[in-house]
Amino acid sequence: MNYRLFAGIDVSKLKIDVVFFLAENPDRQFHECFENSDEGCSKMVFWINRVSGLLISDMFFCAEDTGLYTLPICTFFDGQGGNLWIENALRLKRSLGLKRGKSDKADAAEIANYGFLHRRKAILFKLPSNTVSKLKHLLSCRKQLVKQQTALKNAMGELEVFDRESADFTLDIRKSLITEYDNKINMLEEKLLSYVKEDGILERQYNLVKTVHGIGAQTAMFIVVLTQGFTLFENPRKFACYCGLAPFGNTSGTTLKGKPKVSHLANKRIKTLLTMCALNTIKKDNEFKRYYDRKIKE
Repeated sequence: MNYRLFAGIDVSKLKIDVVFFLAENPDRQFHECFENSDEGCSKMVFWINRVSGLLISDMFFCAEDTGLYTLPICTFFDGQGGNLWIENALRLKRSLGLKRGKSDKADAAEIANYGFLHRRKAILFKLPSNTVSKLKHLLSCRKQLVKQQTALKNAMGELEVFDRESADFTLDIRKSLITEYDNKINMLEEKLLSYVKEDGILERQYNLVKTVHGIGAQTAMFIVVLTQGFTLFENPRKFACYCGLAPFGNTSGTTLKGKPKVSHLANKRIKTLLTMCALNTIKKDNEFKRYYDRKIKE
């Protein structure tokens, strides 16, 4: 689509900085700040419309993915049918080149220019389904509880080795806390399953993923949520690349001829989960074990 206006949005917790320009005159840029809320986004579009005289369908917005802080603008544009591109923060940062100094206005201008230059490869944002959003929040909560429980278990083990007297005093307290964490984690897992069963398509995908050797319930759940029901990635290769499992060449000229290896630029959480699944799978006699042995011999 031929957009007539390009806007960059720098998102922070309480406010958004917006810089926009018309496609025929990129050098003349306009800047304004708004509250990071649904009302603030509405005022932003009204301001741009008043200055430019264009409809929201003629506008292209680009913003940096800052996680939870981008939720208000994502929800607003999904409801209004606007053209919003939520771009990876690292890709944006590396595209800006050398910079001396920093300001929200300058960042918004850089994001607007980035959106203008790379508009042909833009992927317009689509809000995940309500079920996927709920699952995502519950999985995040579960991860936090498991992390806290693990820290408590490790601290208890260290204390028993080096300070037995203190360990005896706090042992019951720590055990009760660990039990409470177990109960809360089990409650979350039950809620996760209930949400999956409410959506027939997600339930079918979840059950299919679990049929793969080594893939457990939590990994299957995470894969379904991460891929938004296998709609976020165009093909398996891109998903493997995102997970940090696809090898890339490592050669340059006549001197550097390294073996292909995976990149550290990946989603480390899903990479860890899939790695543990693979290690568990090769302990058993199955097709994956035979494939692994054949590759090791090569």
